[in-house]
Amino acid sequence: MITRGLLLAALLVPLTGLAADPGVKTAVVTTIDRDINPVTADFVEETIREAGESGATLIVIRLNTPGGRLDSTRKITTAILASKVPVAGFVTPPGAQAASAGFLILMSCDVAAMAPGTNTGSASPVGGQGEELPQTISKKIKEDTAALVRSVTTARGRPQEPAVQAINDALSFSETESSEKRLIEVVAKDVPDLLAKLDGRTVKRVGQPEAVLKTAGLVIVEKEMSALERALGVIASPAVAGLLLLLGLLGIYAEPQNPGAIFPGILGGICLLLALFALSVLPTNWAGIGLVLLGLLFFFLEVKLASHGLFAIGGAIAVILGAALLFPKDELAPRWEFWFVSAIAAAISGILALLSFKALSVQRLPKQVGAEGMIGMTSTAHGDVHEKGKVFVDGALWEARSESPIRAGAPVEVVGVEGLRLVVKERS
Repeated sequence: MITRGLLLAALLVPLTGLAADPGVKTAVVTTIDRDINPVTADFVEETIREAGESGATLIVIRLNTPGGRLDSTRKITTAILASKVPVAGFVTPPGAQAASAGFLILMSCDVAAMAPGTNTGSASPVGGQGEELPQTISKKIKEDTAALVRSVTTARGRPQEPAVQAINDALSFSETESSEKRLIEVVAKDVPDLLAKLDGRTVKRVGQPEAVLKTAGLVIVEKEMSALERALGVIASPAVAGLLLLLGLLGIYAEPQNPGAIFPGILGGICLLLALFALSVLPTNWAGIGLVLLGLLFFFLEVKLASHGLFAIGGAIAVILGAALLFPKDELAPRWEFWFVSAIAAAISGILALLSFKALSVQRLPKQVGAEGMIGMTSTAHGDVHEKGKVFVDGALWEARSESPIRAGAPVEVVGVEGLRLVVKERS
């Protein structure tokens, strides 16, 4: 029976969302394999919500992270503690780590598990670039974080002392040490092995009744980040956020210093809004709205100013990025809104850019009004032309002269205008 259960548990269900057939018991498995940031927090929070709505039996969060933002970590731990479904944190694969913020997430889970050859801990708070914090601020953050750890470990019967040491003294523990110190409940080689070892186990939940896990025969439903979410996650990383802020400020400064350059202003505006999103200064929705409005402004400026398509391209980029931040990331939600808005933005950009280049090509044409517009026109000599003569040009007979004699009927080209007389030369 156990073997049969493991075979069923190892089955991956190719579903677009987390919903399964009624009566099918599922384990929702997701992964945190990057820095903890607002995008990661939104993804985990959404996964936990979907799992609760779909009636999943268990949520497994695979952890392999060096840490990240404390505010985003708090959002994840809050979602875990409020989850309707028991949550297991699992540091995997071998060689993985759940350091710093990852340790806090692991301790917040109803079940803490690690694979052989993994480690966790080193949860002392540091600055965004890994730098030491000022003493007073560091103490306040450490005490706040330690209080969180004491709260979630005590409720689950885990010892406080080693968990707090991971924060105050930056201690790190292997899977063996973590098991000996009772910081984790299970050492498993992979997810099916974890499910087999959890079957029948009673877990303590914070603020909720104890739960008996029935994990034999669970069908695994993988929940992964979309390519768009992963791209936003890269933008939200501290290094990229700092670079975007620098580029944004530089572009905003360079534009008034070089009037008419246009490109620095476009780049600066987009980068600055993305940086404010990445640094959590602007909530996701407001950053998205700001980018969409900035894109519409660029479209308007493309019509009013000669930017040779730069405003149109910048507008499309801004609107598409704004749509990426605005529209829901829920896999069960319709996705056509994002692609529809992106297609409209790209089409508007293409049309405006085409019109801009067409206008530019028209501007470069020689003037076609008045006598000057006749320069370059060709015809034939209407009789001999030298000091005087006549040529038929642009539907009219004009007085003409030439520097050298031209015989009647010879091809001529207008090279100048002297009042009402044309200056012509013989075409070779």
